[in-house]
Amino acid sequence: MTKLKIGLAGVWYDCFNEALSKKIYRESVSSLRALGSEWGFDLVAAPDATNDVELCAAFCGELKQADVDMVLIQSCSFGAGEIVAAFAALDVPLGLWAVPEPHTEGPLLLNSLCGVNLYSGILGTYLAERGAKYKWFYGLADDCEFRDRFAPTVKALHAIKELDGAKFANIGGTPEGYYDVYWNDGRLRSKFNITVDRHELTELLAQAEALPKAEAQRLATQLCKEVPSDGITDSEFLKLARVYAVLERLIERHGYTGVGIACWPHFQAAYGLTACTTLGRLNEHGHVAACEGDVPSAVSMAILKAMGGDRPVLMDLSALDLSDDSILLWHCGVGHPCWTEKCVQCRHTLIQAADDAGTMGPAPAAFDAVLKATPFTLMRLTDGGNRLLLATGETLGDRKMSPRGTRGWASHFRLNGQDPASAMDLVNTVMVSGFEHHFPLAMGDLSESVLEFAAWMSITPLEKVPYRNYLQTRSW
Repeated sequence: MTKLKIGLAGVWYDCFNEALSKKIYRESVSSLRALGSEWGFDLVAAPDATNDVELCAAFCGELKQADVDMVLIQSCSFGAGEIVAAFAALDVPLGLWAVPEPHTEGPLLLNSLCGVNLYSGILGTYLAERGAKYKWFYGLADDCEFRDRFAPTVKALHAIKELDGAKFANIGGTPEGYYDVYWNDGRLRSKFNITVDRHELTELLAQAEALPKAEAQRLATQLCKEVPSDGITDSEFLKLARVYAVLERLIERHGYTGVGIACWPHFQAAYGLTACTTLGRLNEHGHVAACEGDVPSAVSMAILKAMGGDRPVLMDLSALDLSDDSILLWHCGVGHPCWTEKCVQCRHTLIQAADDAGTMGPAPAAFDAVLKATPFTLMRLTDGGNRLLLATGETLGDRKMSPRGTRGWASHFRLNGQDPASAMDLVNTVMVSGFEHHFPLAMGDLSESVLEFAAWMSITPLEKVPYRNYLQTRSW
C-alpha cells in the first residue's frame, strides 16, 4: 500500500498574537509527525505558520509536487481569506482546523474559530462552483476532540488512496444465473479509477497441474497443518495446494488489490474441488478474495481492509429469527480462521464432485466455522459504486445452533452508524432496494470511516426502509 501523505499549513494575521500562533503550529507539526508514525501517513508541513499569501501559494506548489492526499489548514489565528483560495486550487480534500482560544478574558488572541468559519464560508459561497470538499476540525493536536475526528478521516483517505489506480481481477467469469453481481467495468473505473482484468479458470487450473510435485507437496503439508481437517485425503490436499499456489502467485505477480473468483459450479466441474477453503485461505493470508466472481464485493472488502478492518469475509443473509431479532449470516465455507474460535476444513455440505475413483460425493473443501462474538461492519457498494449499504451489528458466537458451513447469528443492527434497525428492517431495506445478495463483513465498528469515505467520494448511503405490510418501492 502506498503511504498516505497529508499536507499541513498554519496561518495567522497581523492583528492577532504571532508568537502564540507560531508556537501552536510548531507543536502541531511535532504531534502530527508522531501521529503519522502511528496511523500510517507522512506529514508534509510548511516550515512555519505564515500570514503571507504568496508564501502559501508557493507552498501549494510543493504540496502539488509531493502529491498529497489532503491538506490541513490550521487557523493558528484568524487568517487572510485569499489563502484558502490557493489551497482550494489543489483539488484535494481540505481540513479547516480551528484551535481553542487560550483565554476567555482580556484581548482576543487568536479568533481561530472565526477564521475557519471564514474559510468554510468562502468555499461554500464565493468558491462554490469549484466544488471543493472540506471537513472542519477543532482542538489542539493532542486533544481528543481533534484526534477522534481526524481518525475516520485518515482511515477514509487510506481507502481512497488504496483504490486510486488499483487493479482487480475476475477469475472464471460469474456463475450462471448470478446476474445481480454482474458489474460494469466502465462505471467502476470512472468512479474509483480501478481496472479489472479477466483470467480463464481453465488456464489457471492447467498451471496448477503443472506445478512441480515436490513444491505442491510442501505446501499441502502446510495447508493440512494450518487448520484441523476432517475427511480430506492427502491427494485432495495436494490439489488444494496446487490451486492455492497458482492463485496467490497470480495475485502477487499482477499486484491485484482484490479478486472475484467464480467458484461453484466451475471448480468442482473442472477440478473436483470447491473453492471455499482456497478463498478463505487467501483472505486469511492478507489478500482480498470474493466468491462467485463478485468484483464489487472484492472492491468493498478492499475498502474495509484499508480502513483497518483486517481480513474481511463475504457472507449471505440466510435466515431470520424473529424471536430474538437476529439474522443468520451464512456462506458455504469461505470463512477464515481469524473469524472463529474453532475452524475445521472438511467436505462440503451442499456441493458434490467426483473423487479420484469417479465416485460422486461431498466435495473438498470447506471451512466449518461459527463466527466468534464480535462487533462488525457490513458494507457493500452498489449502483456502480454510487451507493452503498452500511450496517453495524454483533455476531453472537456459538450461543445459537446453526447449519454447517461458515456461519453466525447476528443482531443489534444499526444502519449508517446510528439508526437502530430490527432484523426485519435490515432485510426489508435489502429487499426493497433490490440489493445484491452478498455482504462483506469486517470486525469492529468502521461506520464513521465508511461514512466519511462515502462523503469524500460522493457515494450515497442507503437509508433504512422500515418493515411494513404494504408494498414498498425504492426511491432511486
